[in-house]
Amino acid sequence: MDTNVDTPVVQQAEPEAAVVVIPRVTFNYAVIAVVCLVLGMVIGVVAYDRVAQQSHSANEALINKAVATAVAALPRDTAATGPDPNRRYDVSIENRPSIGSPDAPIVLVEFGDFHCGYCKRFHEETIEPLLANYGDQILFVYRDYPILGPDSQQAAYAAQCAHDQGAFWDFHDLLYANQSQLNRAAFLSYAEELNLDVARFTDCYDNGTLNAAVVQDYNDGMALGITGTPSFFINGKIFIGAQPYEQFAAAIDAELAAVSNPQAS
Repeated sequence: MDTNVDTPVVQQAEPEAAVVVIPRVTFNYAVIAVVCLVLGMVIGVVAYDRVAQQSHSANEALINKAVATAVAALPRDTAATGPDPNRRYDVSIENRPSIGSPDAPIVLVEFGDFHCGYCKRFHEETIEPLLANYGDQILFVYRDYPILGPDSQQAAYAAQCAHDQGAFWDFHDLLYANQSQLNRAAFLSYAEELNLDVARFTDCYDNGTLNAAVVQDYNDGMALGITGTPSFFINGKIFIGAQPYEQFAAAIDAELAAVSNPQAS
């Protein structure tokens, strides 16, 4: 699969590819645009201060501080080329939602986005047959990589609050089944539908109690060089896109063979 896409992929009703890719260059341009907007606002404040006869040195210091803060927030291109397909990465799964035995020989980690149509396809067509056919040989772990906008982030935050009450996977399924309804009202209705403690859920969501877990997932994904969703790691090796069941099965079979005969791998 060619994952070198030069323009952002816009999600459509009938996706033709297997992965949503947000190119790092495009992402950086977006951040720079935000920086320029913030800088413009700061300069406007400075202009007002000049009218108010603030000193030139104070204005200059204010601009310099704003520029330094904005530049420091720019992403670094340390992983611009993406993960190495021949390398095994150390991908943390601690305290993350999972299905399967912790002792399974295969650890399949997904970095997903609840607003991603290809992630939805994977969960509708692929993961259930994999879990059914491989049974306790697979531990499936979900990690958040909300790169498709504010709705993605809010859905990830809400799912963490459901996870706090042991209902992540049911909530996860409702989010993917209703991708056009990723908003607070919908999240609260899902919490009620799943018989969660709605007051506790609401407090968790409104106060951002568990947002740090989502931020950590995102930062880890960035450090790994992930550029699109869904992206997977099978025993630490990158596997990109909502590929057909057969492709996942072939990769898992190869890993099982390597586990049973480590000298041959």
